Amino acid sequence: MGVEYPIYRGENDDTVHKDKTPYGFKTVHKYPQTEPSIGDIFLQLNNDLYPTGRAWQNFDTSILKVLHQALNMSFIRLVDDAVSTINSTFPDTTLFNEDDILLWEYRLGLITNLDVDLDIRREAVLRKLAFPNNIQPRQSRIYIEYQLQLAGFDVVVLENTIPYRTPDDVLGDVLGEIQHADDVQHGDSTQHGGANFEVIANSINPGENFAVGGDDKLYATFFIVKLVAGIMTAVDVEVSQDREKEFRELVLKLKPAQTVAYVLRE
Repeated sequence: MGVEYPIYRGENDDTVHKDKTPYGFKTVHKYPQTEPSIGDIFLQLNNDLYPTGRAWQNFDTSILKVLHQALNMSFIRLVDDAVSTINSTFPDTTLFNEDDILLWEYRLGLITNLDVDLDIRREAVLRKLAFPNNIQPRQSRIYIEYQLQLAGFDVVVLENTIPYRTPDDVLGDVLGEIQHADDVQHGDSTQHGGANFEVIANSINPGENFAVGGDDKLYATFFIVKLVAGIMTAVDVEVSQDREKEFRELVLKLKPAQTVAYVLRE
């Protein structure tokens, strides 16, 4: 076996001027390691393509190196553009920056809210790209609830099952008493909309009024409420006040078109 020589690292305050500092051509020195640039990588690949015989000039000292440096500038721009295209196409890393988010929100028709954290907006773009179509299994109560929670809305979705209930009935269960607002009308064509709940049927604008068509049509409705410590409560106005249109837009995109969502309020 050969003799192992120490690697000089400058330990114990050694310097090249001290007597005990190893020296000589057999002393291995540790030089700082630097990452090669993409230009250096291309030049090394170019060099590897040439024969190594004596008839060929030394690559590093020949005009071939200068020639390939000039040609590689185009390849480097191509690689940079390709990386930039990939980073701006897939919102799965932080390299998908705010400019990319703004562009994709415009392309996908998403609400742009600059007050929302970039991670949440990036996830919204990713969800839209992952689920672009209106497939029935994605219209289930569990899926709608899951997507709303992923978007940062701390709410749960309740189906309106037999016996069908009005929003006032659910409010009675939630708040302990049935509350009637002045603008809630009961009759053959029940008008839903008012102080105790909000309607999401066709519009992203708050204050929407929509006639369900009577209590026999309540099968096409569902409720959005909030859970606090496992107890069902009404949704606070502050929950979606800053993101009201984004909240309503997401509900409209998730729910079946023929259904109406009631957002219960205190």
